[in-house]
Amino acid sequence: MLLIDPPAWPAHGRLWSHLVSDTSFEELHAFAARAGIPRQGFEGDHYDIPEERYAAVVAAGAVPLGGRDLLKRLRDSGLRISKRKHERVVESTPEAPWLPPGSRADVIASRQDNPPPNTVVVRAAIHASGGLLVIERADGRGLDLPGRAVGEGEGVEEALRMLGDTVGVPVGGAALLGYVRNVVPHPDAAYPWPTPTACFAVYSVAADGGAVTTGIVLPPESQVAELGERHWWPLINPHAQGQAHAHP
Repeated sequence: MLLIDPPAWPAHGRLWSHLVSDTSFEELHAFAARAGIPRQGFEGDHYDIPEERYAAVVAAGAVPLGGRDLLKRLRDSGLRISKRKHERVVESTPEAPWLPPGSRADVIASRQDNPPPNTVVVRAAIHASGGLLVIERADGRGLDLPGRAVGEGEGVEEALRMLGDTVGVPVGGAALLGYVRNVVPHPDAAYPWPTPTACFAVYSVAADGGAVTTGIVLPPESQVAELGERHWWPLINPHAQGQAHAHP
């Protein structure tokens, strides 16, 4: 069922409603498309609807509901996606095919200084010589950002510094872009990460100093073709929101 709360949330000089589905994201996106609601209004588990469009969305079939009741319905449905302050859910993939059944992958843009405490991998989007530094994946499945697992007893900052040492790029000015979050309630024997959540942070790094010692610099015109299916890609290219991605 499609649900919408009253326009009571102030932002950008107007009031906003939240449009949600307590059934599936597929139902939510299909309704939004029929109602002419732009995809950029999607915030991970809801669409933001400006007050002047509230009546039209109700007329299109959304059921009005108070804010607290709407939030309870969303939580009870299992479709509520948590995030920290100054964060935005860019995409969420229920039943992500690269994860065990019943799992979900969230892509979360962040303006926080640090990723969540359950971060297990750091990746660096290193901008060098007008392009993006990439490496061949160890599994032979194309190109990826340089990355490093956070070792036992090791902090995220230390892991990022060691990653920078590996590729020959200082990371002192690295800025967190966001993270991919695996939500895996029922892991199988092959799943290697902590449960129920594990995060894979992506940092932006400018290669102003140092000598890059590994990988290749991918020019902008080749990046979508080579990297567009990586699940973290919307953190690098916000215009990729809403596209299908194959693997984080």
